[in-house]
Amino acid sequence: MPGLPRDAGGGVDMKPTQYRNLAKVVAQLESCGFECEAGPLRLNDAFLWLKDASKIGPEFWPGQGVFYEVEAEVAGETLRKWAHFYIVGCRMSSDAEKRFWLYDLSNDPPRPYHYGKVQFRGIKGNLLRLEMPS
Repeated sequence: MPGLPRDAGGGVDMKPTQYRNLAKVVAQLESCGFECEAGPLRLNDAFLWLKDASKIGPEFWPGQGVFYEVEAEVAGETLRKWAHFYIVGCRMSSDAEKRFWLYDLSNDPPRPYHYGKVQFRGIKGNLLRLEMPS
């Protein structure tokens, strides 16, 4: 895929960048004011579909790298650390107020001849970060 960064193995590098969120991509494209022979991008049917999808579709994509704060209790102390995982599954859920997306996370994702392992299931998107929090 031209234009996408590649990792050492030749696959697409899904490390976090400022535009690895569909809503941010749409906002950035709108700010450019692109035009073509058919007119402004903001009137393009495909762009309008992308804009609507950014409002409802998952915030994060399968295969994308994210950070999640893990916690463990050791000797009566609660330890917390942000760790890097990959999105290996997502599904929509809801509560009494709204719909939201849940994500499955792995630091050992599937690859050829390897099933991988899911460390966390059903994590809400608001608990995930594209960049390591400071």
